[in-house]
Amino acid sequence: MWHEKHFKNKPNYIWRRKGLRTRATKAEQRLWYFIRKKQIDFVFRRQFQIERYIVDFYCNELKLIIEVDGSIHQLPATKEHDVRRQKFLESLGYTVVRYTNAQVLHEIDAVLYHIQKVCSVLKSQLR
Repeated sequence: MWHEKHFKNKPNYIWRRKGLRTRATKAEQRLWYFIRKKQIDFVFRRQFQIERYIVDFYCNELKLIIEVDGSIHQLPATKEHDVRRQKFLESLGYTVVRYTNAQVLHEIDAVLYHIQKVCSVLKSQLR
């Protein structure tokens, strides 16, 4: 598959990825708890590198990226960076969905339902 070259983490980012996993926000920890228990029916990886970016959660089978955004993502410079980053990832064929920390912490059922819906749509497109 054309995207397999993006599926391997590069060693030069290993410490950064480990650090991000160690310092995960409560929202990231909560979402990971549900995702890793396979309540979504797909395998996700956490803090995964795609090209020069590290994404919060990644499903290779669906080419799906899930981002959990904290309050820093409301700053204008961060918003601009997020838009550039998302456009780049989408240009490679990935689908990016974003949730806020508040959504994950206070509306986890709705977030999981939405993720499952996105996964179903992407799976149907694979056929």
